[in-house]
Amino acid sequence: MSESNLDKLIPTKHGWHVGFNKQFDGRWKPFGRPRARQLVEYVPLFMRYLRVWYKLKRAKRRAHMDFLNPIPLQQIYGAPIGGLGCGTIGRGFRGEFCRYQLVPGLYEFQVVEANTFTVCVRRRNMTTYCQVLTPHRLRKKGFRSWNAAFPVENGRYQALYPQSWTTYDLPGQKIRLLCKQLSPVIPHNYKDSSFPVASFLWYIENLNDEPVEVSLMLTWQAGSASQEFVCRDISHQTINAAQDDITAVGVTIQQVLREMNLEYCIMGKKEIDNTITTRTNFNVDSDTAGRDIWLDLTEDGRLTEPNTTIRPAGLYSASCVCITSTIAPKSIKTSEFALAWHMPRIKFGLGQKSYSKWYTKFFDKESLTGSTLCIYTMQHRTKWEEDIAKWQQPILDDQSLPDWYKSAIFNESYFIADGGTVWLDVSDDHTLPEHIRKWGRFGYLEGHEYRMVNTYDVHFYASFALIQLWPELELSIQFDFTNTITYEKLESRVYLYHGRASHWKTLHSVPHDLGDPDEEPWLLINAYISHDTADWKDLGLKYLLQVYRDYIYTKNTAFLNHVWPTIKYVTDRIKTQDVDGDGLVDNGGFADQTYDAWTVVGASAYCGGLHVAALRACVEMARIMGDTNAINEYEAWLSLAKKSYSEKLWNGKYYNYDSSASRHHDSIMSDQLAGFWYLRLSGHKYEDFEKERVESALNTIFNTNVMTFGGGKLGAVNGMTSSGQLEIVSMQSEEIWTGVTYGLSSTMIMENLKTQAFLTAEGIYNTCYNVAGLAFQTPEALMRDCRFRSVGYMRALCIWSIQKALELSRLEQENGQQTNSDDS
Repeated sequence: MSESNLDKLIPTKHGWHVGFNKQFDGRWKPFGRPRARQLVEYVPLFMRYLRVWYKLKRAKRRAHMDFLNPIPLQQIYGAPIGGLGCGTIGRGFRGEFCRYQLVPGLYEFQVVEANTFTVCVRRRNMTTYCQVLTPHRLRKKGFRSWNAAFPVENGRYQALYPQSWTTYDLPGQKIRLLCKQLSPVIPHNYKDSSFPVASFLWYIENLNDEPVEVSLMLTWQAGSASQEFVCRDISHQTINAAQDDITAVGVTIQQVLREMNLEYCIMGKKEIDNTITTRTNFNVDSDTAGRDIWLDLTEDGRLTEPNTTIRPAGLYSASCVCITSTIAPKSIKTSEFALAWHMPRIKFGLGQKSYSKWYTKFFDKESLTGSTLCIYTMQHRTKWEEDIAKWQQPILDDQSLPDWYKSAIFNESYFIADGGTVWLDVSDDHTLPEHIRKWGRFGYLEGHEYRMVNTYDVHFYASFALIQLWPELELSIQFDFTNTITYEKLESRVYLYHGRASHWKTLHSVPHDLGDPDEEPWLLINAYISHDTADWKDLGLKYLLQVYRDYIYTKNTAFLNHVWPTIKYVTDRIKTQDVDGDGLVDNGGFADQTYDAWTVVGASAYCGGLHVAALRACVEMARIMGDTNAINEYEAWLSLAKKSYSEKLWNGKYYNYDSSASRHHDSIMSDQLAGFWYLRLSGHKYEDFEKERVESALNTIFNTNVMTFGGGKLGAVNGMTSSGQLEIVSMQSEEIWTGVTYGLSSTMIMENLKTQAFLTAEGIYNTCYNVAGLAFQTPEALMRDCRFRSVGYMRALCIWSIQKALELSRLEQENGQQTNSDDS
């Protein structure tokens, strides 16, 4: 075969590389049940949970946390498509269209085999090759005559989100294909980043000595990925659209999905020397209809609309768009497709309110169609590529960074769009703060399995992505939480852990989340019912720290002015959680923080460290606000808290897990420096945490929780005993939390432990992407016995704290060198 130039069209060597024939470790499974000794504590909770689960099942609704039916592991995923808050569609690295999130916040994990690309090759007016570009055999009746099962050894995939490149070597044809996939996920772009579109730019390379005609066909089915949601009023229609210098031909599929209008639009870009043909509607469950499509394509590399009456449309009807081009010998040519899924208005599960999606505000809402979005995609694709390169290139060009990190930092960003994300236009709601009306209301799930919007204790970690990439959306979330501080809901409900009734939302508490998308988020907050989180000890502290960090990063004085009155409310409530008057919150003898299955008593390394850091944040905010009384109050409180934290928890090497007399009180917790971490990434140094102690704790964690536990290959386990054994007092103590490991690694970077940091974090990336088959579905937790919990989880976005640490540490180093130079 002649030398190929196709691979040179991939603009970067970086990203996740995998062949179609990749086999992952088959031992990895979803977490099943805790150890027997751990299980006893949770039997009453589980019995109460069963009653809730069955009640929801009878109502034909999903539990917001379904412990009985964890999502089965599918080791198939690649980079998904779709912008922020518009719904997303997953892609498999072998070309599957899978994991649909079209109904807001609700995922369907099926593969839709009809949604696929097919290639047809003709030489001298004869079809010599026709192949569906998927390595799977198609099971639907309509596809029995289609030539599927593309040879896995001939396909390669590379992902650097939000782009991916798939290469196909057509066996025996001397033809290579490259599909470049792109959705406009572009930091600091608050328009195009919200669009429900994807571009598929195909490069066709002819290595023959004669011209060949190549047709590429995109097939798309009506409905969604399953039949869980009612889909009605389906219709298919051929469309031609043009604007400026772009002309496109395709098919639109109109339907009503769960009482929301949804339009799919697939279009091919018309060029002077290509031909675009369509088949508006065929039945994928019909042998005859499917065979007719295949024979039509193989006959002349084109599709022909039948002259019969319009076929009835339904859940099994699909459409095809085919682009046919002639490629000269030893040359490359392109064919360009665009896909849009246009659902302009949405309702959540209870249907109490209807919202416009954010992207609709940039068009005339009455005339906006899927074809408008497809044409826009074709017009702006090149600009999107340039903008993505400007964002990514400085990191990719940094010779000091390992290649795995350059893949991880961008590929883990998938969750900002594919986290059940919604971005709503609420500009007409004058009850909301101006910032939310201007920038939209934004929400994303705790995880694909844990269906709660903007879960705050987890967002504490994940928010390092938003505050750096789309800071106005981070502030929008903060404004929403600020509004909840003075809200209370006195209606009682039973919480599962203790089995006691308590208020839905307590005055001046920070809520756990802003609701369940299968209910009514923002109207019904606090969907989480395992604990009464008004009693949690971390939420208020995390609110104070996030507010401070967000101000430091944005310098948005209007934001701080708006939030400041709630700081006093929250700190006053925190005072009531200090039982013994030592200046620190006291954990209540149950799992009353983000580690919600790991009991903690009294002063603790985690919450105590957050408390010290939060008080420093309050002092600094009071100074900015010029509030002398607040400065005096918080400084005195901080002095007492620091003294107690040191005396009660420091053991000479690290901070004890808690101040109780239990035999687990001196466990080594990997997240014990969370408070210091937040201050450090907000520009502070060692005002409140001694440098020597930080270094000692980090070295202890690295040596024990990282190296002794897993040899550096699994990240950092949450807990180890003081004797260097795995802490198994709780299922969560023996888990490795992906996002916590990333946060720990960023702390190490700030303390000049860069080698240890990258070794620690690489264990997470390599396990998820290259071993366990968890790419683009990074879970909350991994375990040493090849178990994982809660796939597709928010906290892994904490990887962006590593990037912040790299930038800050470099700045500190430069400033230090400048200071030394000035002194000399």
